[in-house]
Amino acid sequence: MNCYLCDTELTFAPSWRGLFFKDIQEVICRKCKSGFEIITGQVCETCGKSGERQCADCRSWEATEYAGLIHSGKSLYQYNAAMKSFLHQYKFMQDVVLAEVFAGEIHKALRKSKAVIVPVPMHPEKLKIRTFPQVERFLDAAGLPCQQFLEKSEDVQGTKSKAERLAAATLFQWNREKVPEKVMLVDDLYTTGTTMRHAAKVLRQHGAKEVSLFTLIRG
Repeated sequence: MNCYLCDTELTFAPSWRGLFFKDIQEVICRKCKSGFEIITGQVCETCGKSGERQCADCRSWEATEYAGLIHSGKSLYQYNAAMKSFLHQYKFMQDVVLAEVFAGEIHKALRKSKAVIVPVPMHPEKLKIRTFPQVERFLDAAGLPCQQFLEKSEDVQGTKSKAERLAAATLFQWNREKVPEKVMLVDDLYTTGTTMRHAAKVLRQHGAKEVSLFTLIRG
């Protein structure tokens, strides 16, 4: 088997743990994996950004109508050059097999969660272009069940100013499935927080009492 990113041959030493606990097999080499920067140390308790217990972005959101929607949040990796290249290949080059690259890390981070995992949905038009729902494929590769309670009604435009994002129209609508009290909202990349706040607001309006966040990457 070769590394999914650089095609170098992979060698694995079998272990008793792997046989009995069915650990998810690595699909990239150590050199490629070392290029991804894990978030460590003090982080924002709402979004997982490295630095303060509450980052400036989250403080801004807490001064709006979206205050208090998020119970807690966690992100695994920084958005560095290696991660940007990975996302481009996965999302824009439609390389769906790359969903397996972080399967072990995602599984470890979410396997003990008592909340129902809810992937952020894609807009139908974007799904046609991308050909597969990237967040759901991450969860599938990690062996984690998920449910959907949202539909995407509008796309977030990256060119919008902060004020425009705060005043944006509703980005999601409820799909009329019964929403559980505890929800873990999952996305691949957290940047401005707009997507997560809009999604959390709809979930809270329709039955969720606690919404936590998980993202693979914090921009």
